[in-house]
Amino acid sequence: MRTSSTRLLAAVAAVSSLAFAACGGDDVERTEANYCDRVNAHLADLNTISLSTEADIDRIVSAWQAVAEAAPIAIEAEWKTMVANVQTAATVDPTDNASMQKVADTARASEPSANRVIAYTQDKCGVVIGQVAATANTEPAATTTFP
Repeated sequence: MRTSSTRLLAAVAAVSSLAFAACGGDDVERTEANYCDRVNAHLADLNTISLSTEADIDRIVSAWQAVAEAAPIAIEAEWKTMVANVQTAATVDPTDNASMQKVADTARASEPSANRVIAYTQDKCGVVIGQVAATANTEPAATTTFP
């Protein structure tokens, strides 16, 4: 059985690593301007690592989904990966080693997508979400360019 505090701790760890995916709504405009508006509207939640209730987890997942729905095609796939990661973290059972391993594996696998989302958002919107972590598969954000 999951406990609320251990689930929250696991979700905080996953959210803080910025390992997060979404299904976009057909009626959402996927322009850079709309994307940046959504990012700014949800910026506090996108950068939140302090979670204390189930409602906090639900709010954070919803924020990531809302922004992902407006993600331009250039980073749509990366946002889907990120939201899938957040959703995985939100359902973790910290008392189950397999569940914890799934969260860790998902976070590791989504790191290149997270770095691309962070770099794109900083470049196009002028705001920072999370932190870019260098990996063997990615370049530092300073050298990332977008069309």
